[in-house]
Amino acid sequence: MKAKVAVTTNKNGDKIAEHAGHGVYFKIYEIDQTEGLTDSKVIKVDKEHTLHNLLHNPETNPQEHEVLTSQILLTGGIGMGAIGRLAQMGVRAYIVEEKNPDEAVEKLIAGTLRAVDPSTIQHTHHHEHGDGHDCNGHHH
Repeated sequence: MKAKVAVTTNKNGDKIAEHAGHGVYFKIYEIDQTEGLTDSKVIKVDKEHTLHNLLHNPETNPQEHEVLTSQILLTGGIGMGAIGRLAQMGVRAYIVEEKNPDEAVEKLIAGTLRAVDPSTIQHTHHHEHGDGHDCNGHHH
């Protein structure tokens, strides 16, 4: 199995970020189940291209965004609405407890990564969008 994996990270790419929606840093991995990790790089997207903004824009072309052309997204936190929209684009999103992105991807390859079932996560913080929508009732 070959796959492209995106991980929400901090600026240095050495810590998994807590929330996928507004993150601007991602570490992109090319993995192969037989060869393991074959390549990785840290990318920065501008504010217009955060996952939150892309997933709320009906004009979004997934092929134009490196994260949306990944098969797997690993993150410290993401809402159910975003998980559903990413799935429609062919990206499987997982909430992971692991803090180190390299270790998370190595565990993913080995089949030992512990992912949290997103339906068990209770988001208690809320932010206003100021544009009249509420993320399909998702409070995050």
